Amino acid sequence: MERGIQILIDRKRIAGKKFRMLSLSSKFTLLILGVLMVPIGIFLLLFFHNMEASLYKDGQTQMIYELDKSCQNAEQIAVNCKLSAEIIVNNESINDFLNQIASDKKFSFMDILDFYGKEISGVQKIVNSNPYIYKLRIFVNSNCVKEIIPLLYKQERIADLKWGKDGVPPTGTWCFDYVDTLEQEDEPGSVPRIASLITRLNDYRYGRYGIVESAVTMENMFPDLYHSTESDRTCFVDEAGTIYSGPELSALWDNQKEEIMDFLHNIEESDSVQNGAVSRKTTIGGEEVLAGCVKIQSIHGYLIRIVSTRNDKMVLRSSKIQFFMLWIVIVVVLLLFSNKQVTHILRQFYEIYDTVYQVQQGDLKVRVQNMSKDEFGVLGIELNTMLDRIQKLMEETLHRELLVKDSQIKALQNQINNHFIYNVLESIKMMAEIDEKYEIADTVASFGELLRYSMRWKSGYVTVEAEIDQIRNYLALVNLWYDDEIRLSMEIPQEILFQEIPKMSLQPIVENSIGHGMREFAEDTCIYMEGEIVEDDCYIRITDHGCGMGEAELEKLRKRMNGEIEDTSGQENGIGLKNVHDRLQIGFGPGYGITIDSRERLYTRVTVKIPYQKRKRGVI
Repeated sequence: MERGIQILIDRKRIAGKKFRMLSLSSKFTLLILGVLMVPIGIFLLLFFHNMEASLYKDGQTQMIYELDKSCQNAEQIAVNCKLSAEIIVNNESINDFLNQIASDKKFSFMDILDFYGKEISGVQKIVNSNPYIYKLRIFVNSNCVKEIIPLLYKQERIADLKWGKDGVPPTGTWCFDYVDTLEQEDEPGSVPRIASLITRLNDYRYGRYGIVESAVTMENMFPDLYHSTESDRTCFVDEAGTIYSGPELSALWDNQKEEIMDFLHNIEESDSVQNGAVSRKTTIGGEEVLAGCVKIQSIHGYLIRIVSTRNDKMVLRSSKIQFFMLWIVIVVVLLLFSNKQVTHILRQFYEIYDTVYQVQQGDLKVRVQNMSKDEFGVLGIELNTMLDRIQKLMEETLHRELLVKDSQIKALQNQINNHFIYNVLESIKMMAEIDEKYEIADTVASFGELLRYSMRWKSGYVTVEAEIDQIRNYLALVNLWYDDEIRLSMEIPQEILFQEIPKMSLQPIVENSIGHGMREFAEDTCIYMEGEIVEDDCYIRITDHGCGMGEAELEKLRKRMNGEIEDTSGQENGIGLKNVHDRLQIGFGPGYGITIDSRERLYTRVTVKIPYQKRKRGVI
């Protein structure tokens, strides 16, 4: 045992050593072959397993369907036989006449002629109108009756029939597969084998006075029995265990009777046959077959069908061979193709490897040549690009450092200039207050606050309240340009005033309203600003009652804001609104921003949508 394990370990070690000695192309080829063979092999195994299961399931389904159909046919014929017999049993005129015949009563010729013309001919019409009924015979317990063939016979004639040789069976007895000897006397060689339902005619006064035989052909009742082959055959088994089949296969059924009865016994024990046809895979006669069984309640028997699976197995085996041959061909073709491709890919790889090695040695002028269009080709292109950029890298780094230094100097200069501007404005304000020019002082103060607000960018976000304060400063300066006054009317909840908003988000909207929407006003006017909180969102609406816009201009402005069209006219109308819209979406997400509604010569309303966050004054 230990020696065997050691041999396996040694063989594994040798195989690993040989694999490591192979070239990369051979390793990749073997890897591709293994990757292809394993999933395809598993797929073929599952495919043929499912195919075999599908064939078996389809065969079961088809067999159950055909057995149920044959059972329904036999049941229907049995019911027709029973109804035909009951016609005679329930006919009082026929029964009275038959009782009188059984009591040896003498009848006149006219009475017999009248009975035959009315009752017997009526029964004969019923028989002729039913295609399933072969014969309907009445056997009368009298030797003096005149027979009316093929309907009325003397009772002594039943001794010539299979079911009457050993005495009359009980009512409801079925007799199967016998030759109609009564008809054979007239037409020898053309009489079929039949099955009959026997019904006794009894009377409390006269006792048994007749027998009714309702006969059908075996081929009508069990058509599958006479269209069977060795690979697909059907038989009928009555309650006594007798097997009935076509004459060509009777010997085969007799040889396999014990196995057939065992199969039937197993089916009866499972009780599954009581609910309709069943089908199972079993072995009969040393061969694997698909066997089915259905119980025919009316005639107290079983219809059994045996189908050989030999042909299905041969078809499945042939399909397996074809698929495996095709699989081998595909594997060989893929093996050759993959080996060629791997060799080509690795040639490019080794060229890139040599280039990297030379770069490592300090040769920055080397480049990858003859690049392909695959990933290695892209790698070669990128390597060449990287080598081209290496020489520029230090220049770019130096230039970047110079830009940083320059930015720092400019920031310092701007800071000095800003302080200088604030100090000058503050001096002008003080001079105006000394001269009691308070309007000029207020204007300078507003301008200073507006300038300070615009130049101070410590944070990209401010409160709505701070933004509105700068709007007031802006309007104070704007009112210096016009003879009439523009007022700001607000109705904004305190909660909205504490919300954060990107800096310079509301002032450009007011500026746009004055510059474009209210350029034609000739009297005092007002800009309305109102706020509303809806669920988790805040809405700030800025409305001016200026010139407004038409539908075409409004739609064009909306598309320009959403980036659907580009503004190539050079006009500034809408640029500030688009900037505000983009900043809001960048800050809060695509569900936020501004929307515009307008009516020409009536109003323009810009709605700003921002998320609502619970805040207190002074908490940013």
